[in-house]
Amino acid sequence: MRRLAVRWPGRVMGSPAARRRLASGLAAAVAALGLITLGPVDPARAEGGADQITGNGITANAVTVRWDKGLLGKDNTTVVKARDANDPYAFMHEDFKDLEVTVGQTENLVHQAIKVTWKGKPMKGFFNGNYLQIMECWGEADAGPEPENCQYGSEGLKQASTGGVSIASRKGNVCATHVPSVTEPPAAPGLSAGLGCDPAEDPGKPGYSHHDPASSLDTYTVPFVPVGTTDKKYQPADWPFNKYNTNEIQQAGTRADGTGDVYFNALTKVEAPGLGCGEVKADGKPRDCWLVIVPRGEYEPNGWKLQDTDAPSIMQESPLGAATWAQRIQVHLGYSPLQNNCAIGSAKERKTQGTELIQHAVYSWQLAMNTAANCNKLYGFAATPEASNTSKLANPTSGTGLAFTTVPIGSEAPRGGGELPDLPPIAYAPVAVSAITLGFHVNLGNAGYRSTPIKLTPRLVAKGLTQSYRSDLSDQTANSGSGPDWARQNPAFMTDDPEFKKLNPDLPSRPGASLMAPLLTGDHSGVIQQVWAWVLTDAAARAWLGGERDEYGMIINAEYKKLNLQTEPLDSFPRANTCYNTGRPEEKIPDRCTLDLLPYMENYDEVAFRIRAANNPEGADWNPTLRSPTGDAGWWEVAQPIEFPGQIFMWGVMDSASMANYGVVPAQLCKGDGTGCVSPNTSTITTAVGSAKADSAGLLHVNPASPGTGGYPLTAVTYAAVPKDQEADALADYAQLIKYAVNEGQTPGVAPGELPYGFLPLPEALRATATSVANALTNPAPATTAPETTAAAGNNTNGGGGNGSVPDTGARPSASGSTSSAPAFVTTSASPAPAALATPAMSIGAIRWALAIVMIAGLGGALGGPLIRFAFSRRPTDFGG
Repeated sequence: MRRLAVRWPGRVMGSPAARRRLASGLAAAVAALGLITLGPVDPARAEGGADQITGNGITANAVTVRWDKGLLGKDNTTVVKARDANDPYAFMHEDFKDLEVTVGQTENLVHQAIKVTWKGKPMKGFFNGNYLQIMECWGEADAGPEPENCQYGSEGLKQASTGGVSIASRKGNVCATHVPSVTEPPAAPGLSAGLGCDPAEDPGKPGYSHHDPASSLDTYTVPFVPVGTTDKKYQPADWPFNKYNTNEIQQAGTRADGTGDVYFNALTKVEAPGLGCGEVKADGKPRDCWLVIVPRGEYEPNGWKLQDTDAPSIMQESPLGAATWAQRIQVHLGYSPLQNNCAIGSAKERKTQGTELIQHAVYSWQLAMNTAANCNKLYGFAATPEASNTSKLANPTSGTGLAFTTVPIGSEAPRGGGELPDLPPIAYAPVAVSAITLGFHVNLGNAGYRSTPIKLTPRLVAKGLTQSYRSDLSDQTANSGSGPDWARQNPAFMTDDPEFKKLNPDLPSRPGASLMAPLLTGDHSGVIQQVWAWVLTDAAARAWLGGERDEYGMIINAEYKKLNLQTEPLDSFPRANTCYNTGRPEEKIPDRCTLDLLPYMENYDEVAFRIRAANNPEGADWNPTLRSPTGDAGWWEVAQPIEFPGQIFMWGVMDSASMANYGVVPAQLCKGDGTGCVSPNTSTITTAVGSAKADSAGLLHVNPASPGTGGYPLTAVTYAAVPKDQEADALADYAQLIKYAVNEGQTPGVAPGELPYGFLPLPEALRATATSVANALTNPAPATTAPETTAAAGNNTNGGGGNGSVPDTGARPSASGSTSSAPAFVTTSASPAPAALATPAMSIGAIRWALAIVMIAGLGGALGGPLIRFAFSRRPTDFGG
């Protein structure tokens, strides 16, 4: 049964996908809450591996350690325990003697990804042996953490065929005798030696704590002890982590050349309360943590060596067992502090809000400025949709006196068919340059983590955005279901698309059937419109969106064809909300719908966090044991959201700062013929800013059709928009914020107040413009109205037919990104919409397109005691006719 469904706004945000995330620990909240602290790495201290835009490479505080050097203490230099050649487990040493691990950043950590690289023995088989297990632990002693201190053991994070049950567990077998032997390995009672056991785990030892009272003495269980407690928690249900929110890596593979790399998600106390990393202790210092790498070789701790047969043996024992744990490498991690709150009411708060593109930078600036104010004045910030910016700035009693935006305030109204609102005179000050990106996490087959960009054409992006691969349909998977007639010739997955294979010939097809649709947000914005405008620069993409098959026979999803996407760029990512009864036992209406299968993400940060963690929320299946929102039996869930090594292919749309923070690999955006590919980096974004043109309100825009030779087409300039009709003291405070942002705030770095990765330092001319705007706010008398300008259509040299072009007011940046003339002060009562940013309203007929606008976490805080407020509110929108 296939039917079309009307999804009302309340159902969008109350969707099964949203409820599943809440019920499973809500990784989305983990991602959002992590924004309390600052971005990742200081490029000024980078050593050849950290571009200011892509970031997250090898920094000057990186640590490289060889296994044979022994265990390092808190200074990451002093050996606190050397390797002992006479150790009873020395037979394991041969596998690890050449292992060398580099941790890319070890200081000023926040909620971010850390690049970890290594070289050693090639992996044996497909995770049979010679791989790494990586975890984060707390521990105050200089000698390092105990296994009880580590966040590890979540079920469901490894493939059933790759290693025994215990390698992913805190449990293992106790040997009948406690002397290991490579010639006659001991076994656990009733088991063969090949199933492993740990002779160093001895329940008869005094003070032995690795025994769960509910278990047999033939097994050991390493309890988890949360930071600040002595509570031994043996059962997974009692741990403050699970497969949805942990950061443990149970299997990190080494390539045939002996090298490997992975990004590890460092978590603060906010995301991992059982570890407490970054928490300010009684002595005023932040709690540091440890990165522990446990190598697995070809020997079990009892002396059993993996066999090479038709059914090769696999590692069995837990990495937390005493003998295996002793082979670890440990690296001390220094965290930036998570601060205490200012007393409520102790400070005057200046509210700001605006585009997600700016949030990582704003959090840095506000923390530094709030610290300097010592809780006397706070700058709050909430990431909000463009319509909210307009409504708040139009209302003098809203309390919000500054909105960060990439488009003129009010210009979102004509895009939806509305009228320009009445607004007070508004000043615009450029404060940041960043980008919208398409980021990937790919780990297919035995190739390991893919660090080089995936190439995409406009038509490939259009295919992904329109649910045109068969696996993206609610009534179709890669292996079953007939699906609608139009989809019969379409590939199941992007990696099966000949167009994709031609551009990325070295990428193997993906095993398994997990969905590969891009993770998207549900908001409306000018930067999303910029993505569609780039797609429309290509004639082949426009023709395909209009209903023509590509040369391989693939056609657009019939529901999306009704939108006429080939005509004008949308400002959102719509979902064609079809529903289908899959025939699962006891399945009921409303069946599986698009928003169950492909849920919207809360924000760009969640997109990047989920992609880095390979935590895929897509692909809902019916579970008769769950309870529906009405209390009935059965509901939809993502049964296995974590994608396994060798089967990872996730991508999505995010801002460049979130991309850099989590080490997500950016796509290369190519022309329709596969040439001219560019990724976002310092050079390409600098070039694009140099091509930008100002609209009639003085705001610079990059034309995706002509971003300059080698320029990145999705570059954006963010402005601070300040209504002039505010009290003088409010204007002075907002002017102070602007001046800080374009001066101290443009110094790249990780410290509070500096510019995180993902942002290009503002060109000098734009800094001067912003400073002049700030000066005019505090001394408005000399300010004059900006001259009236006539918008002219921007050039379009790539067949875009005007889509994505921006009005030309004559203000042109130089090649270095400086502008010769950009209005410093605008006094229009209603900011006009740039012609290229206005999209006529579309009638979609009987189809309802469900969209969810997310009003993202608001945050106000001070480093000397921030007042932190997360205000999660959602405004769903139902698009249709």
